Amino acid sequence: MKSFLGENLIYKIMGRKVKVILQPVKFRNRLHIAILCLNYPEVDDVVREFEDAEWSTGYRFWHVPLKSGTIKMLTDSLKDIAFVDTTAFKNIHITEEDVKEQTIKRKSKAEKPTKEQLAKLKEIENIFLDNGYSHGTTKVYCSLLKVFFGQFKDRDEREISKEEINTFLDKYIEEYSLTINYRKLMYNAIIRYYRFSGRDGF
Repeated sequence: MKSFLGENLIYKIMGRKVKVILQPVKFRNRLHIAILCLNYPEVDDVVREFEDAEWSTGYRFWHVPLKSGTIKMLTDSLKDIAFVDTTAFKNIHITEEDVKEQTIKRKSKAEKPTKEQLAKLKEIENIFLDNGYSHGTTKVYCSLLKVFFGQFKDRDEREISKEEINTFLDKYIEEYSLTINYRKLMYNAIIRYYRFSGRDGF
């Protein structure tokens, strides 16, 4: 991910509100919106409601794909708790063709999990939190597990071997030009899921 961050971009302002700065970043060769703010739980809670929101463990900020209307949605959602600075996007315009292209890429990216798998994800989310994982880490792990479950939605995950998991990870990382750190993060999420599920060998 390429960062456009300056040294003094993240800070609090007077009163209850904080300053949230939206910045363009490159993520998987696509423009995303980085949501820059001090550790402020109310802001985190709002951003988590966005379906495409992801947490960058390296840069420690939330980001969402840049699409038509997303900046306005973020601003409207945060306006009661924060002042949102969108000046970095003043000269960036998203066309309907851009939106269509990104939607096609998104749809072709990964299979969606089944309802049963989504229910399991909800259970494991609570288990992560109960075992001391932060909301940010839990969010990241569950988003990665969602990809994993979608890939194996026609399989009982108890029957999936470590070799199959590693093969899936290698192909997924290569296909979408992701980093080794991303692979390690997804592998950790999968292993923790299996360990919390009581599967031997993990």
